[in-house]
Amino acid sequence: MPYEIVPYAPEFDAQIAQLQTHLWSGSTARNAAYLRWKYAENPFFDETLIHLALSDGGVVAMRGMFGGLWQVDATATCWRVPCADDLVVQPEHRNSGVAGRVARACVAAAAARGFPFAVSLNASPATFVSSLAAGWRAAGSYESVWRYAACSPRLERLRSRMRHTPWRHVHTLLNRLRPNGLFAVLDRAGRQMSGPLSLSREPRPQEMADLVAHLPWDGRIRHVRDAAYFAWRFRNPLHDYRFLFWDDDGLHGYLVLQRYLSDRADQGCINIADWEASDEHVRAALLDAALRCGRFHRVQAWTASVPEPVRTVLRDQGFRTPEPSMTTRHSGLLVHRLSDASARECWPLGSRNLLNIADWDLRMLYSMAA
Repeated sequence: MPYEIVPYAPEFDAQIAQLQTHLWSGSTARNAAYLRWKYAENPFFDETLIHLALSDGGVVAMRGMFGGLWQVDATATCWRVPCADDLVVQPEHRNSGVAGRVARACVAAAAARGFPFAVSLNASPATFVSSLAAGWRAAGSYESVWRYAACSPRLERLRSRMRHTPWRHVHTLLNRLRPNGLFAVLDRAGRQMSGPLSLSREPRPQEMADLVAHLPWDGRIRHVRDAAYFAWRFRNPLHDYRFLFWDDDGLHGYLVLQRYLSDRADQGCINIADWEASDEHVRAALLDAALRCGRFHRVQAWTASVPEPVRTVLRDQGFRTPEPSMTTRHSGLLVHRLSDASARECWPLGSRNLLNIADWDLRMLYSMAA
């Protein structure tokens, strides 16, 4: 079947929103809002870097790259590196080779614009494997850890009746019974918080950015977290956030929790999107408050880049590494060199190696996973 590969144009927006019901959400209105937010409103790229595959004039496949601004070695040393995401093909056009064509077109467009590298932070297991075959390199795993709450009698009865249903779907069904979603219990507790701890539905971009700027940093590769980034990042239409703040004569810490709104995502999961504090006492207190007040069934965090004291806090709160699965084996950070096809083991960004996950200061916030 013949396909035409074309760059993005605004007249395709409605068709993209419909196509992305296979990936983003079942709501075309929510998908249209997500498209605008992620690409048109992105604070780091002035243009929308998306390629589409057309069949008989209709959009049947898409691949995008959204803007990212990364720091390495010093806060003044920044690199614009696109983040590849949103690869989707209409079901009747899968296994036709069109996914590879639209993905290659997007990589070629990024290379033509002079970007040295591209990264992929949120590839599905299938996309992860196909990306390796297309020249992407794996830098390492995010090392997810999970905390599972003890089951209530109600949940045990539901689990018994649905013993052949995947466990995450049991949690999703139970959480749909809550009128205000996964954050309902936390929101009620938040109204009673006092002292330095507070809960909010809205970020405090400038204060959060100021805290990040004043904390020590070892120069590993990290995304810029300034006020503009925070203000944009937490407007994601597919996600819902809660912010725990620790104020003691100024902001001394924050913890960002995220849940999915999309019917295409795991709605029974809470993610720790970002977590900063001026000392380990504040860090531990924020996590303890979130878990104690939220009473969540499942919480996930990434640990690939965190220091041992943070790992200890997570272990003390019951976070554990899950058993290996196809999903955990085929996921993680991917990098593509755009400037040449060098096969060297080191792909440098500043003094750091993009292919060594130990040279990254990674947070789930940088990906669309949170």
